[in-house]
Amino acid sequence: MISDAKRVAVVGAGISGLVSIKECVAAGFSVQCFEKSNTIGGQWAYNPDPDSGDVHSSIYQGCILNSCRDSSSFADFPMDPAVYPDYFGHKLHLRYLNEYADHFKLKDHIQLRTEVLQCEPGPNGGWDLTIRKEGGKSEVQHFDALMAATGILSKPRTPEFAGREAYMGEFLHSHFYRTPGRFEGKKVAIIGLGSSAVDIACEVGPQAKELHLITRRGGWVLPRYILGKPTEAWDDRATQMWVPHKISQYIQTKLINLIHAQQPEELKCDHKLLEQNPTTRGDFIEKVNTGIVKLHRASIDTFTPSGLSLSTGTEIDADVVICCTGYHMTDMPFLPRDAVVSREMPAPHIDLYKHFVSPWYDDLFIIGRVENFGPLAPTAEAQARVAAAMLSGRLQKPGREEMLASIRKTREESAKAFIKSDRHLQTVHSIQYIDDILGPLGAAPTMFKLLGRATSVGLIRALKVFAAVYFGVPSSGQWRLLGEGRSEKLAEAMVLRISAGKKELSKEEREALEGKF
Repeated sequence: MISDAKRVAVVGAGISGLVSIKECVAAGFSVQCFEKSNTIGGQWAYNPDPDSGDVHSSIYQGCILNSCRDSSSFADFPMDPAVYPDYFGHKLHLRYLNEYADHFKLKDHIQLRTEVLQCEPGPNGGWDLTIRKEGGKSEVQHFDALMAATGILSKPRTPEFAGREAYMGEFLHSHFYRTPGRFEGKKVAIIGLGSSAVDIACEVGPQAKELHLITRRGGWVLPRYILGKPTEAWDDRATQMWVPHKISQYIQTKLINLIHAQQPEELKCDHKLLEQNPTTRGDFIEKVNTGIVKLHRASIDTFTPSGLSLSTGTEIDADVVICCTGYHMTDMPFLPRDAVVSREMPAPHIDLYKHFVSPWYDDLFIIGRVENFGPLAPTAEAQARVAAAMLSGRLQKPGREEMLASIRKTREESAKAFIKSDRHLQTVHSIQYIDDILGPLGAAPTMFKLLGRATSVGLIRALKVFAAVYFGVPSSGQWRLLGEGRSEKLAEAMVLRISAGKKELSKEEREALEGKF
């Protein structure tokens, strides 16, 4: 049993780090967060000059959230529709994170411009952190527990391409892309079909002399709206929980095809919808159909001095090649290697119980290092709640063998559910995953629990909340209605306002945020 007076270190002050601080402070711990940069926000702290040195953020000027406002907030700090539109960019997202940090007084616990160089298990338990303030000397501090929250978008991954050294043009990873202006009039080739690839293609295409996008296996590109509703609204809790997966997959595929009419041949893929992280961009298909983006279904045979030679025999002349090939999933150099990389499987397999609890090291939690079909904030919040509960002794951490058995089972299930790729080793379906890890805290909003609230809030109110949770946009408030750590009044007001489509926070939400309930 760990005492409430324990000291907890949090590494990183992005989405995952902020919610980790908040949950640990709420549990009564002494918390210190170390952030290498000069501001909070992690990836969402936009760096306009990627040539200025070590670049943490991968955000480009035109980046828009793939998930909508009502699904992207923390559960106990809703986004005000009067301020935040359905989808928005990095400036507003950073504003929201600062508002969240100010509301819960999280900045008092954050030490900026401080790099964590190394974390080692202490000889008598806990963790010894070697830190260095900007311009200062390194020092060692001891903590009882460690939450690593540095994300997965820091170290770009570039495959070894044949002939790469012979190419005479400009080559960059999407991590260093910011604005389309400097590509005007140039021949540009983009490798990949993820979110950054599609966004960059749509931004650069209208200005470039030519824009080619090369994809090996095609994929699903979703619009942000379907029939006037955010795309997430069509994959609600009722659909995920009650409709057999193959049937819901069939219906959702028909919806996508209805919107796009006819997918370009080069996009048509062997894998089904939601067997791969989908890409979101409403105007991409239009850019392809109007010739602004030229699609190629091929792999790269070799770079040439003037461009690319594809497996189809096509030769592409390119002044610039932008590589959108993802990130190293196991890049956490301040941790022991086997805290991240699996001891049983080759990299990039990771040994993490429920994708965030280390089975090998006591009191180590890696928050937010999971790929999910949905926004990060609700998932990271759920992980932080469970981690804080384990550290306080309110929730028992399973034994090592039990955790390892669960990891192996999850690995097998993921191999069946998703395509084979590095990224999908850590992919989860958000609602089922959050329900699973919050279940032991009694916070999973099952039908029976929600309808059981009729005895305390009345039948009509309970039915309205049930309908909002099961048939509305999957918002994070649903996981604060019940169980340990609930904020019942705020969560109830939040899900009802979202369900009603109101354009500002409700009176009940404002009062709950002001502590009047």
